[in-house]
Amino acid sequence: MPSIRNVAAPYWAEFIGTLLLTLVGLGVTAQNLTNATTSKTEALNSSLAWGLAITLGIWTSEHVSGGHINPAVTLSRAIFSGFPATRVLGYLLAQTLGAFTGALIVWANFGAALGDLPNGKGLHPAALAFITTGDTWTGLVGEITASFIFVLAVFAITDNTSTAKSIAPLAVGLAFTATSLGVSSPLGLAVNPARDLGPRVFAALAYGFDVFAHGSFYFWVPLVGPLAGGAAGAFVYEWLVRRDAAYHALEEGAAH
Repeated sequence: MPSIRNVAAPYWAEFIGTLLLTLVGLGVTAQNLTNATTSKTEALNSSLAWGLAITLGIWTSEHVSGGHINPAVTLSRAIFSGFPATRVLGYLLAQTLGAFTGALIVWANFGAALGDLPNGKGLHPAALAFITTGDTWTGLVGEITASFIFVLAVFAITDNTSTAKSIAPLAVGLAFTATSLGVSSPLGLAVNPARDLGPRVFAALAYGFDVFAHGSFYFWVPLVGPLAGGAAGAFVYEWLVRRDAAYHALEEGAAH
């Protein structure tokens, strides 16, 4: 009978992997907000940092939990790759709590500098270090598009026949960087519901619940968009792109 520690290990792995992802990514976002000299390189800084953050998170958790660290990936795996449905809720909770904890650590590190940002009426500008925002429908299209590309790339990279599988954490991180640079602004891209929801709940506690009403209740966009876009990307790879094992066996036989 497996021990409690072994049963809990994948969930802890998802928690810690998502924590590291959020800690590094939000840390750079906080630096961009509090450092006036980074405006011209903000998009590049953020895209590279989030890509490296994903690499770090996957390297930490992949061998234990599969390194999902993203509800869009977990849901897509459950629908198309046979990931056990009984684990989905636990993974989503672990990922969201990990992102919340990462936001807490970023706040502990940058809270004083964020608190010095000029604050007028409405949403405190420091909250922008933790949430994504933008025009609702433009943001939704961006989230769906970016998540479609990213999850499609994740499925392709982690396919057993892929030449990139041996460097999957790095390849997935680079895929996110490319997607971020090509599709969205630094504050307008989540591609990961946990990355937005966990920090948004923290920001609500730290700066007020306006974070949920901000941008015409934008909070639902980084929840729905990545799940829909990710599932579509997984569908395209699994049903239109991927060749099954029997085909590869025939192909290898023909080569010999």
